[in-house]
Amino acid sequence: MANTNLTDTQRVILAAAAARESGLVLPTPKTLTANSGTLGIVLKSLINRKLVTERPILPDEPVWREDQERHRTTLVISSEGLEAIGIEPEGGSERDGVASADAEGKPASMPVVGQSELGKAARGLPKAGSKLNALITSLRSPDGATIVDLTQATGWQSHSVRGTISGNLKKKLKLQVTSVMVEGRGRVYRLVEVAAE
Repeated sequence: MANTNLTDTQRVILAAAAARESGLVLPTPKTLTANSGTLGIVLKSLINRKLVTERPILPDEPVWREDQERHRTTLVISSEGLEAIGIEPEGGSERDGVASADAEGKPASMPVVGQSELGKAARGLPKAGSKLNALITSLRSPDGATIVDLTQATGWQSHSVRGTISGNLKKKLKLQVTSVMVEGRGRVYRLVEVAAE
């Protein structure tokens, strides 16, 4: 079941990472207004909850931290992180493309699986009963759904709903969501069809 104890900032960060083929958490979305110190605290909380994991960087990836031996790491969304936002990872609880950390929090020295594997996991279908599933169900309504309808169905704030539609539904799940202005209702969103893979 999707994790209901996420803040809006945590949810936006995880949705953005899930929308990336690489699963990279960094850079965080520019829409977040928190300062770098606050974002650092939020990212550490995601690491502590195992929703985000450190792994050695690949060329041209953003650096999360560098240890005393000058080993650089970056952050990627974990299988648990995908589940927390309602995306069922393929292949069970094993982290795809993510090196785990040892007891001291240092990256384990295991080979990094191809990043396309993480993208495959992120394209899994949302779990029944998850907030992502509730979002999709509302969008499938014949009358469509307004942002107010979607925030009521999920319990999320409007910017989280918009980010999830853009990141998770359109980019990761390849769903086609349209929006039109309807007199008396405002902007109405509808799930039209699943794009061919």
